[in-house]
Amino acid sequence: MGSWGPGLYQDDIAEDVRDVYKDQLHRGKTGAEITEELLEEYSDCLSDPDDAPVFWFALADTQWNLGRLEDLVKEQALYHLREGADLRRWETEEPWGMKKRAKVLQKLEEKLLSPQPAEKKVSQYRLYHCEWKLGDVYAYPLESEYAKEKGLDGRYFLFHKIGERTYYPGHIIPVVRIKITKDKILPQNVSEFNALKYVQVSSRKCNDIFDPAQGDCFVEGKRIKKAEMKDFLDESGCLPEYLFKLINTSKRIIPKSLFYVGNFQDALPPEREFIPEHRVEIVGFLWKSFDRIMMDRYFYFNAE
Repeated sequence: MGSWGPGLYQDDIAEDVRDVYKDQLHRGKTGAEITEELLEEYSDCLSDPDDAPVFWFALADTQWNLGRLEDLVKEQALYHLREGADLRRWETEEPWGMKKRAKVLQKLEEKLLSPQPAEKKVSQYRLYHCEWKLGDVYAYPLESEYAKEKGLDGRYFLFHKIGERTYYPGHIIPVVRIKITKDKILPQNVSEFNALKYVQVSSRKCNDIFDPAQGDCFVEGKRIKKAEMKDFLDESGCLPEYLFKLINTSKRIIPKSLFYVGNFQDALPPEREFIPEHRVEIVGFLWKSFDRIMMDRYFYFNAE
């Protein structure tokens, strides 16, 4: 059983059906459109005598709660409630929870036979989309008390956008590398930008990323043998990482002190850098906390 309790949503399928239905409403789809998509997506599940009741129970309950219960969904849910296969499965496989499950299903049947509430308004997602272009560089002045304490007051972090990622439920956020200026002088061209030091943000032990069976791993989509990893290792024998995601859900979150420097699309990457095959593994930082974290990373990995 894919369940961990007798509750209506203590089941992987039920939880997924509920969450997908609500998520798609937030994305502007109609209930009928979502139902059709769910029926197609879960076609295998609907032909399974164990999973089908769970699907219909969850969909019917979710729709009823939102005032959107469709006739087909109601009919199918009531059919499976009265046919009793779900409860028999609990009696056979998980007898400890059968009585509680029976009460859950009884309440569901009573709910579905009662008048559903008025259709509830569901707000649409307001998704953030990073406006920075590839190669854009933005400066962040280091002027906090922590920056003064660390002796970095007056210098700048320079964010260099090199890509984008999607952050749930659909925000488009920048993937960047970061540099730090030597003083208050900002780079005027790509040559001056290249002369500045990248700030390393993370590090991995070489052994942590290798497949024991294969004896190799993927770096930037290329299969690399362990013996070849020396070209990626830093002085401590670890794999240095410089890319990170700036997690953002609203333009309002971006610090007002940030300002545009220029576009250095041809800037050189770090001499040695590990980029995981799966970009979801790239570390992410929230705007509200990156300031102190990044200064700490600078002193841990970079400062001499």
